[in-house]
Amino acid sequence: MLSLQAQRDKARCSNEQLRALTHDIVRLFGEWQLNFGNKAKAADYPVQKALLWAKVVLHLQPSAERWQQAKERSILEEWPPSSARDLLALADQDASGYPDMREAYLSAASKRYAHAVVYETARRVGFWDIKSRAEAITYQRWQQIYPKVCSEHANGASFTLPKTQRVTHQHMPMRDDSPFAATVNAFLEGFSRCDMQ
Repeated sequence: MLSLQAQRDKARCSNEQLRALTHDIVRLFGEWQLNFGNKAKAADYPVQKALLWAKVVLHLQPSAERWQQAKERSILEEWPPSSARDLLALADQDASGYPDMREAYLSAASKRYAHAVVYETARRVGFWDIKSRAEAITYQRWQQIYPKVCSEHANGASFTLPKTQRVTHQHMPMRDDSPFAATVNAFLEGFSRCDMQ
């Protein structure tokens, strides 16, 4: 068991880490307000939220590189992350080989699914919602769900793309013995008469 002095030193170190990280997150929130404008209003980012996020980040213990990458990546997004976990998930996406969050959303909105995680996220957000509702609503949900789906997939979950069954076009010229040949020929002759006049 730790001595009383060791416990105090550990608590002081934790408090200093928490204070420094909270300060870092407050600064990040300020950058988001400048970058995202009305999407990141000051009232939505009080110091209490920064403190809570700092506790979550300390609990998850990201490396300094991962933390820096997540902060840098957050500025490039269309919307600010909605939780500390979502923020850290931004760093994981680059290393994982999954499509970029914004590109994945846009391809799903166009009904193109480059990866199984894109299809699964679209399914969870709702195909109809992505097609019909405002992007301000669906992209925020996408930002919450996509990192979770990527994480599940990285941890072994299996998602599959649906198999499409398409009829391929094969050009088959009309044969002279076709029952419609006489009708088509008569129709086409009508055009050739118009050209001669």
